[in-house]
Amino acid sequence: MKLKTASFGILLSLTWPLLAAQSPPTDPLAENLFPPELVLQYQSDIGLTEEQRMALIADVQKAQERFSDLQARLQREVEALGALLKKEQVEEQAALAQFDKVLNQERDMKRAHLALVLGIRSKLTREQQAKLREIKKKIGAGQMRSPEEVQRVLEGKMKKIQETVERWQNDGRDPSAVAEIMQGLEPLMKQGKHKDAEALLDRALKLLKDSEKDNK
Repeated sequence: MKLKTASFGILLSLTWPLLAAQSPPTDPLAENLFPPELVLQYQSDIGLTEEQRMALIADVQKAQERFSDLQARLQREVEALGALLKKEQVEEQAALAQFDKVLNQERDMKRAHLALVLGIRSKLTREQQAKLREIKKKIGAGQMRSPEEVQRVLEGKMKKIQETVERWQNDGRDPSAVAEIMQGLEPLMKQGKHKDAEALLDRALKLLKDSEKDNK
């Protein structure tokens, strides 16, 4: 039985870095706005309700469609600028005009990102916002993990599981018990419950490790 892990990367990227959680506190955007991955990672710590969580995920999924369109437009404008600059004789005014189009597309993307995080903030209570600010300070001080660090940890554990399962399959061993545990990963990732997802991966790793010992 092969583990179904193709969607893991997609689930991890459901939320993406919009503003660095550990940015300097003098940055008003970083200090007062909260990226969706930060809110979801610490949803239990801030007491995020199910209604808030569902609304946040819906906003992110809706924004993804908008971002995909904006990214495609930006790519086209960048390619057009590149074509102008490749000419032996560059038309200065045409190149500058095209560069303005690139900047406008970048502005639209940044504005869309800001609109998303502003919408997220509006769904949080003052108490939740205060807790998130405190969490940001602890991340900056190295006392708590950032969303980027959590993603690296999850990806690392997932890679280790995949490699071990593939070795088992090559050796003719049955990894179905691990596959059964891993079925719970997708719902947790979709819900943004990264702590629970990590705990599930740890269970799978422990099962693999214990089975390895038993077969020595």
